[in-house]
Amino acid sequence: VAIGVKVARPALDVLVVGGDGDGFSIGGGHVSHACRRNLDLTYVVMDNEIYGLTKGQISPTSPVGAKAKSNPYGTVEGPINPLLLVLAYGATFVARGYASQPKELAKLIAQGMRHKGFSFIHVLSPCVTFNKAAGYDFFKERVIAVPEEHKTDDLMGAMRLAMDPERFYTGLFYG
Repeated sequence: VAIGVKVARPALDVLVVGGDGDGFSIGGGHVSHACRRNLDLTYVVMDNEIYGLTKGQISPTSPVGAKAKSNPYGTVEGPINPLLLVLAYGATFVARGYASQPKELAKLIAQGMRHKGFSFIHVLSPCVTFNKAAGYDFFKERVIAVPEEHKTDDLMGAMRLAMDPERFYTGLFYG
C-alpha cells in the first residue's frame, strides 16, 4: 500500500511502520523492490525477534533454538539479518536504533525522513512478554553506537558492522 501511495502521490512524505515478521516474511518481497527502486519513503521496522501480536510465534529474525508455541523444540533456521539484506538490496539510507534510546531513535527517523530515497531504520525492540531471552538486559550488554570513524558512504564497512556477532551497533550505517 505504501509503495502505491508514494507512486500515486510523490509529493507526500511516506512513513511505513511494521515489525520483523511482516517486513521480512509476509511482506518480504516488497522490501527488496522498494530498496531497488529507491522509492522516497522511510520504513521503520520494530524487531522483537518474534511475532508478538500473534501470541509469540517464531519470526524471521528469531535466533536458532528459540522456542515458541509454533516451534516447541526450537527453531533450526538461522535468523535473517535485516540490515544486511537492505544493504544488499541497495537501500540508500540504513540505520539502527534501540527502543530504550528514544531521543537517538527519533533523530534517526527524522534523518531518514529528510533523506531523498529509500530509508530503512531497524529498531531493536525487546518483547518481554514472548521473548524473555532477548530482553532489556540482553540488549543493554550489547548495544553500542556506530564507531565515530565509520564512514557512512562505505557499503562494505556498513555490512561488516551489520554482521558483528557480538554487538548491536546503533546509528547511521549507510547513507
